[in-house]
Amino acid sequence: MQTEQDLEKLVRAYTPPLLRYCTALLGSEADAQDAVQTTFVKAWLHRHRLRGGGQDNERAWLYRIAYRTALDMLRAARRAEQRKAPEPPPPPDPGIRESLRDALRTLEPLDRALVLERVLDGMDYATLAKIHHRPESYLRTRYHRAKGKLAALLEKEGFCHDT
Repeated sequence: MQTEQDLEKLVRAYTPPLLRYCTALLGSEADAQDAVQTTFVKAWLHRHRLRGGGQDNERAWLYRIAYRTALDMLRAARRAEQRKAPEPPPPPDPGIRESLRDALRTLEPLDRALVLERVLDGMDYATLAKIHHRPESYLRTRYHRAKGKLAALLEKEGFCHDT
């Protein structure tokens, strides 16, 4: 990404999936919009770090920035929450059932991200390894454990799905 037109192409191509991803990670569409905007600002400021590799590399690079941005926002929210009285819960995520959203919140941020990246965005483990800077085998194991935990929670609550 060298020019503003390159940035515009990335914004058009990746805003919808990044917004869906960040909404599911953060539990709030407003926070997700902030995270996605911050992601593109960081991408522009650090565009010299993006090295070749085509579209898959751009995608992994943007998702890594978005994931780190969302983690920073979650940490900041946790610190702020510790300093003030509890607030009402955030509005429901669009497109995700309440039972699934509640179950996702029980997962650690990395596990939640892996489930969202694999299920919603269909990312392969090579892409996940680029995003999270972890070995594919480690991420595969984390994903399968998170998926199992999520399935057990949903089954416990009587969540049924059509097969």
